[in-house]
This record gives sequence, C-alpha cells and structure tokens, in this order.
Amino acid sequence: MFGDGMLNLNRLSKRENECIALLARGLRYQQIAFQLGTSVRTVEKQISSARIKLNADTIPHAIAIAVKESMVRTQLKYEKLN
Repeated sequence: MFGDGMLNLNRLSKRENECIALLARGLRYQQIAFQLGTSVRTVEKQISSARIKLNADTIPHAIAIAVKESMVRTQLKYEKLN
C-alpha cells in the first residue's frame, strides 16, 4: 500500500490508535464513542482509516497487526466505576 511496500505504523493518528486499542479490548463502537466523547460514525471512520493505513483486509486483521506490533496493549485496566 505504501510506496516501499512496508507498513508505516507511525501513520496512525492518536485517535485511530485509541479506537483500535479500545476495540481490541472488546468495547463496541457505541461504548468507544461514549468513552471518547464522539459519535459512533466518527469511531467507524477512525477504525476504517486505521484499517486502511495498516493495510489490513478486515477490522480483526487490523487489530491483530496493531497487537502484534505492540501498538496496543491487550491487558485490561480495571477501574472503579463508582
């Protein structure tokens, strides 16, 4: 996809990275939108953009690439909700 045929993992924006990371942790689009204070449509666009930048065929493929390349952490942080 890129001129040299290699992935450029630094091309993900901060928001794209956040969306992929939250998706990798099992959150749904609506939950991601709520957590980030944005719309579901914006989350969809960010994830789609990240998928394209990572040269992934599917969203799960994009998540796998991001996890493999240590772009996102798979460990959950448990926070007190009250």
